[in-house]
Amino acid sequence: VGNDVPYKKYGDSTGIGFASKVGYSDFSIGNNKYKVTYVGGVYDSPQKVMEFTYKRAKELCKEKEFSDYIITNTSTDRASVSSDSFGMTNYKIQDQKSQSIYSLDVECK
Repeated sequence: VGNDVPYKKYGDSTGIGFASKVGYSDFSIGNNKYKVTYVGGVYDSPQKVMEFTYKRAKELCKEKEFSDYIITNTSTDRASVSSDSFGMTNYKIQDQKSQSIYSLDVECK
């Protein structure tokens, strides 16, 4: 599908609008433990968002020189976003969409 946003770090974008509000992020939550989150584009399936989250978890642990990881917690959410799809002086249509958000608590092994 032409509207798919590629796998990337959150905020990295050459596009405009929603394109910069998708991607992965991660941060440490303890000794060899990380929170990994992926925010999908409005056209990305929840399954794709989940796959990207697991992909980042694997990459992150490899970057930290670990060979494996375990998942200690997962969460799924949806965020509503809107944009002006059409506007005139006294008439405006809002385009309501939602983005899938998937998070993992990961322990690198």
